[in-house]
Amino acid sequence: MRSVIAALVLALASIPGARAGESWVDANPAAGSMRMAWKEGGLEAQHEGERPYLRITTDGQGNPNLVQSAAPIAPPLDARNRFLEVMLRVRDFERLGHVELRLGSAGMKQDWFAFPVQLFADRDYNFLQEGEWMPVTLSFGEAQIEGKPDRARIDSIGIVVRDAGKGAAAVDFGGWALVDAPKQGAVSITFDDGWEDDLEAARMMAEHHMRGTAYIIPNAVGRVHYMGLDGIRSLARMGWEIASHHETPLTDFEPAALDAELRKIQRYLVGIGFAPGALHFAYPNGKQEPRRVRPEVRRVFETARLAGSGPETIPPADPSLLRAINVINGTPPEEVGRWARRAREEREWLILMMHRLPEKPVDSTGYAKASFAKMLDEIAQSGVRVAPVLEVWGECCAAPGRAFEAEQATAHAGEGAARSAPAAPAP
Repeated sequence: MRSVIAALVLALASIPGARAGESWVDANPAAGSMRMAWKEGGLEAQHEGERPYLRITTDGQGNPNLVQSAAPIAPPLDARNRFLEVMLRVRDFERLGHVELRLGSAGMKQDWFAFPVQLFADRDYNFLQEGEWMPVTLSFGEAQIEGKPDRARIDSIGIVVRDAGKGAAAVDFGGWALVDAPKQGAVSITFDDGWEDDLEAARMMAEHHMRGTAYIIPNAVGRVHYMGLDGIRSLARMGWEIASHHETPLTDFEPAALDAELRKIQRYLVGIGFAPGALHFAYPNGKQEPRRVRPEVRRVFETARLAGSGPETIPPADPSLLRAINVINGTPPEEVGRWARRAREEREWLILMMHRLPEKPVDSTGYAKASFAKMLDEIAQSGVRVAPVLEVWGECCAAPGRAFEAEQATAHAGEGAARSAPAAPAP
């Protein structure tokens, strides 16, 4: 329980004004600040330490529970060129069916933006995890629009929670903010595993003056159909970033073995000349969890990319959970083009996850070379900036000297040298 309280205190202790461009509307939601608009489920004021929050419960029968602002915010808020940020914690995740945030104008009687939070059946694939306070940033580009809400006059927030009809679930609400969007959005095209196809992708992207990020598996370097060191260095000479990956989901490791395994990956990248990328990681199969895996990842890496959960924001809510969209066999290039245009218009960070580029895909992770060519055309026509992950991260968020720190730490890992963890993501 102490660690849970500590996480909430870290997340909320210095609100408002903890990060530049972040304006907290309600950092301490307490009794009376929200009301139940529908009668299914419950709403209860809770405390952890000195921090109040609200617990929204469902009725266990699959009916949605909507809670919303008890009174309109006055004066209304201007949410143009801003993201929504909320602090959430889910309970009884296996029973949860749907979570949706709403921002509305005119009292949210018939005009609102609805932000669904992605939930996946594989619990370890999710951004939100059981019992863990999480800051979640959401772009208006993801929102579904009901009525005619005025983004320049937001006066209400609402939260919809529905269980899957197999018992009650709960979502804890720890406050919300509006976060300034960057001056421009970006698209980052990433390839996992280190396949030889990355070199073909680099040549095709170079025709559009684009560069990507390759998350390589050290154990796979030089295997059949994977790049060897010469291929990896050729990729780097073409302006690509080389970052860290693994072939085994981190959730499969025993806690005592995980730190050594992650540092082995990092030492390998430093040893072949890619210390900056040694600080950046992609979760194998997108799997992670908050108690064993994520703390170790935060100790070793500066960022870690998921395999889904939608577009990211700049800055991201949690750099150890960079959200991405998986481009798979059958994804229409035109759809990727729409995502890219939205990233430009809403100033999002669209991180695309890809694997192989066969002529004809035989599985879901392959993407036809001809479709990739069309996809690049679509992205180019969108006018959005295309930049590798480390470059975007370095401009918005990176701490100076971290690459040097990684090199020193990994060089002395056998001597037991310890690294301090990156600051916990906090509003």
